Amino acid sequence: MSVHMKKRLTKNDITILVRGEEVELKSTIKTSFANIINELVDFDSYSAQEVLGDWVNDPRMRVAKYLKGIRSMEGLTQEEVCKKLKIKQSNLSKMESGERPIPKNLIDKFVKLYKIKRVMLIEKD
Repeated sequence: MSVHMKKRLTKNDITILVRGEEVELKSTIKTSFANIINELVDFDSYSAQEVLGDWVNDPRMRVAKYLKGIRSMEGLTQEEVCKKLKIKQSNLSKMESGERPIPKNLIDKFVKLYKIKRVMLIEKD
């Protein structure tokens, strides 16, 4: 288990972009920006991976958590979704837990049912 440590910005963490181009700043100015940002922003927080675990970086788990979350936000039970999509509840449960990918023939059905973008259900890095 990792030890949680307060992370503070340094001048090396500061990059200023103007119209997409990096602007070279004096070291003292970068240090000043870092100090100001450290005062304004509480960096004493946990990363998503520290809170949620390794699944954050796993494309299948990201899709599975999204699928379960969107169903829950829509106020639907697994049973209701399964009736609408004509699939077995055990299959939906496995998709929502990340045990199996969403079959390609079901992706468009989920998109239509939940009115979401297809890309949200594609397992990609």
